[in-house]
Amino acid sequence: MICIFPFAGFSGNKSPEFFKADSLQSAGQLELASLEYERICYGTFDNYVRTQALNEKAKCLLLSNKADAAEANMLRVNYFGLSDSLVFESRYRTAYCSYLAKDFEQAVSQCFMIDQFLPIDYQMQSAVLHALALNETREWDKAKLKLSAWAEYSIHNELKRDSVLSEIDAMYDPKQYPKFKDPNRANSLSTFVPGLGQLYSGYIFDAAFTTILMATGLGVAAVGIFVVKYYVTGIVLGYGIYQRFYMAGIKRSEYLANKRTYLSLRKFNDPLIETLTRLSSIE
Repeated sequence: MICIFPFAGFSGNKSPEFFKADSLQSAGQLELASLEYERICYGTFDNYVRTQALNEKAKCLLLSNKADAAEANMLRVNYFGLSDSLVFESRYRTAYCSYLAKDFEQAVSQCFMIDQFLPIDYQMQSAVLHALALNETREWDKAKLKLSAWAEYSIHNELKRDSVLSEIDAMYDPKQYPKFKDPNRANSLSTFVPGLGQLYSGYIFDAAFTTILMATGLGVAAVGIFVVKYYVTGIVLGYGIYQRFYMAGIKRSEYLANKRTYLSLRKFNDPLIETLTRLSSIE
């Protein structure tokens, strides 16, 4: 996916104090380079230089597979007095780091700020990333509008543009949007009828297994009372088994509802990621 995130050449000319840090980054010494960029941040009163250093440090952190740290680093940027190009680079990189860190709301927020405060060229450069983040927050209608605007603006060949717009319409057909399971409803169903929450989430064997275990608890109680005649022991032991699996079944039903929702979301969104990556290369 890195091909759709064009970071090269945004920061412009750098001051000489970047030489050591850039050399360390080029040599693959990413941890030392990160420390050197941090030293630049704390040693300068120039917000432009500080913002460049934060961007470069984020690059090192991303190359080290530390998306969470890269996001936290970029959220330190002060946008006062920066050029449009550096604002865009910083907002875009923050959104990208947030997306990789699975903080999709933050990614959407950063792209929204680009739309609000930067020229249309920058808005269109961030449109694909914005749509990807909107997909993850389940705002598919907004993602469709964003991609349609991007295609209209960026693809100058009429035949290609019409083809891409048709593909976008097909991808974002509301009839194909995934249906999600409500964990609260699954909880309520399992509270009143053990196993029903798992069944609602689509896990038939899990529901059957829960029912069998709870029936086992009742069976132990019945054997203790009516066969062995150990009334207290039978009740305590049987109720203990029943209660343990009853509460576990309620928690399990919530987990399975969330799992089903996640799987449905991935089944719908993962093909969109591949398609949008391909479409982003069309001019």
